[in-house]
This record gives sequence, C-alpha cells and structure tokens, in this order.
Amino acid sequence: MSGVRAENKELTQIGLTLPGIIERNKIVASLPSLSLLTLAALTPRKYEVDYKEIADLNKEADFPNDYDLVAITSYSAQIYDAYNVANRYIKKNIPVVMGGLHVSSLPEEAKKHCTSIVIGEGEPLWPELLEDFEKGSLKPMYASPIPGGYDLK
Repeated sequence: MSGVRAENKELTQIGLTLPGIIERNKIVASLPSLSLLTLAALTPRKYEVDYKEIADLNKEADFPNDYDLVAITSYSAQIYDAYNVANRYIKKNIPVVMGGLHVSSLPEEAKKHCTSIVIGEGEPLWPELLEDFEKGSLKPMYASPIPGGYDLK
C-alpha cells in the first residue's frame, strides 16, 4: 500500500482543504511501492509473485484467497488500512509479513497484525525470510544490521 492522506473527510465537508498539498499527495499516492517491487525482483523464479496496489479499501471488493504468503508495506498515513488488509489474511491463516518505515518505527504495534515484521532494509533479509517460509518457520521479526555508526563529535 502506498499513499499519503492530507485530507480528512470531516474537514473537507466543511471546506477546509489544502489543495496544493492534496493534489501533490494524490500523485505521490499513485506511485507504486518500490520496496515491494524490489522484493518481487529479488524473488526466485520458482515463486509466482502478484503485486497489488490498494488505493482505497472502501472500493476494494474481494481480496484473493489463494496466496501462500502476503507482504505489505505502507506509509504511516495508511497504516490502519494496511493493518486491516493484514488482519483479513491472518484470519484466513495466510502468513503476513509487514515492513516499511512505520513498522520499523513501531514494531510492537505492527506485530499485533501480522506473522512477521521486517525492521530496516528488507532486501538483504528477503532470501532468509523466503527460506524460513519454505521450512514453515517464519520468525516473528527480521532485522537488518544497522550500518556503521557516525561520530558526530
């Protein structure tokens, strides 16, 4: 999921909007998630990958039920929608992996909505995660190493 919400339905109804920001954010929101597309590109060919953008949950009728694993990322502005999607798959016993800036910032919150979380950069962790998935032993958390420190003295 990608997108930024710069409007609130109640505020819009009374005429309070930020037109320039809203228009820009609609464009940003329409861009695909490069992190998920990168993970898709890193996924071995033996897996079938399906990339799906969900711009508006209210307009989304059905979610596919035939996935073996679901990976989700989201901006903080849409994290509750992302949790909603994750919860739908968890209820169907389909494992869900979540990552992104929000998940990395608030891992305890995200853990409540998925099988596994990815903290930091997902690309170096993806092969290990897929291997664990194949074994049926996904870890609750995957964390990428923090790059070298920076001395600010």
